[in-house]
Amino acid sequence: MQSSMERTSFGRPLVLAAGLAVMLGGPAAAKELSDPLSPLTTTKGSVLCFERDYSAAHLAQHPRQTTKSILLAFEQGFVTIVLRPRTGPEKRIYAACDWRQGAGIDTSDHKMIPNFNGPAGFDCIVTEDESAEEAGYGLIDPAQDGQSLTLFLQSPIYVEGNSADEESHSMTLGKEDRTFALTRTDPKACETYKPVSEE
Repeated sequence: MQSSMERTSFGRPLVLAAGLAVMLGGPAAAKELSDPLSPLTTTKGSVLCFERDYSAAHLAQHPRQTTKSILLAFEQGFVTIVLRPRTGPEKRIYAACDWRQGAGIDTSDHKMIPNFNGPAGFDCIVTEDESAEEAGYGLIDPAQDGQSLTLFLQSPIYVEGNSADEESHSMTLGKEDRTFALTRTDPKACETYKPVSEE
């Protein structure tokens, strides 16, 4: 029987991309503003890695923040987000992301991320396992030099089980665990978290 990680690695990109297109009405405006990340992953299998480790002092000042570190692996429009909480196992989120002018605006012209006001970004759709059922949304706002980004997450969001003791489930995020500023780091840090991509 396949583990959730094995199931996630194959056959899922098309499902994620289909969910993204349905939710946001397609990539009609995707080429109007420059996407700073995808051109950096032109080599097959190349991954951009971003991370943030929070100091003990920061966590002491933000007692309601449960995330002590976060890692984001980006590969040609697919991402793996790894949340490492203060206690318990890490949480993995898999999503398909599409660069779009008007990112964060749904088909009803409503803002999905209240504190994002940028002209463009990556809309990221999370689905449950191999289904097309939407199970969360995130937005990536990268710097134009590709060296940093801001990640916004909606709550609740679907996380993959990563052990026999933890099944995949929908997780509620507190207000201090929904927006993260990350910086580029060595791709080796993301090697074991490579996003789903077609073989």
